[in-house]
Amino acid sequence: MYEAFTVYKLIILYALDRAEGDVTQPMLSTFLLESGYANFVSLAESFDQLEKQGLVRVYMEGDKRFMHLTDAGRETLGFFGMQLSSGIRDQVDRWLAENGRRIREDRDVRAVYERMTSGVYEVRMSVREKDRTLLEVKIAVPDAASAAAIADKWKEKNTDIYQYLIENLF
Repeated sequence: MYEAFTVYKLIILYALDRAEGDVTQPMLSTFLLESGYANFVSLAESFDQLEKQGLVRVYMEGDKRFMHLTDAGRETLGFFGMQLSSGIRDQVDRWLAENGRRIREDRDVRAVYERMTSGVYEVRMSVREKDRTLLEVKIAVPDAASAAAIADKWKEKNTDIYQYLIENLF
């Protein structure tokens, strides 16, 4: 069983390295489960071990759980990454190519909300590209339902809103 966990963890490290940025844990889970590399229990254990060993950093942003490859994880991948077969590496690369846009959108289009001390909810929305913020907007709304609706709508309308602002401000 130890060898299987090692392979799962190396696949995760490889995917994070090749994704050129953070990836949501559910996206990685879906890939590993649908590809038949792991079951739910072994996958959860692999994620937990990677975090405890300091090879990845897990953080929440809004309702999304992201995984970040640490320097220690990158170094470990450098030492042991060749243990992954070329077939597995190719499959991960294909998955990243097919899902790259969705991965980038998960990472770069953000909308979070929180209740402020005044009782209103503040929705913070942003669009980033390669660690650079292109647009950031904050809106105060009276209740959580409105905040959630705006955050959801931002995910589908951010490009149109960005384009509208650029066209009307220049």
